[in-house]
Amino acid sequence: MFSENKDGSKFFINGKQFDPNRVDVRSKLNTVEEWTVRNDSNEEHSFHVHVNKFQLMSINGRPHDGHGLQDTASVPAKGKIVVRTRFREYTGKTVLHCHILNHEDAGMMAVLEIVK
Repeated sequence: MFSENKDGSKFFINGKQFDPNRVDVRSKLNTVEEWTVRNDSNEEHSFHVHVNKFQLMSINGRPHDGHGLQDTASVPAKGKIVVRTRFREYTGKTVLHCHILNHEDAGMMAVLEIVK
């Protein structure tokens, strides 16, 4: 879940600020996962994943009809998106984050580790 403090100076994923020494999400190579990304704030955030593209399945419960893979999607204020991703090549640590630079710099980033 994307969230922020009241004055918009600190940003969070799942209630935590970025820590490069912590693994926040662990996924297994050669699997498919579907994630719901919620936005608890009053502003839109952009969900971005390094290394692994995803298919946007729905926005606020409405099916998304796009057919291509992407690495960034907008999460509406007080809304949610569902993405589906396949882990098929890369193993190791990477990140997912809000692609708005000051949100990312103020903590809205998480470590994703893809394992065999």
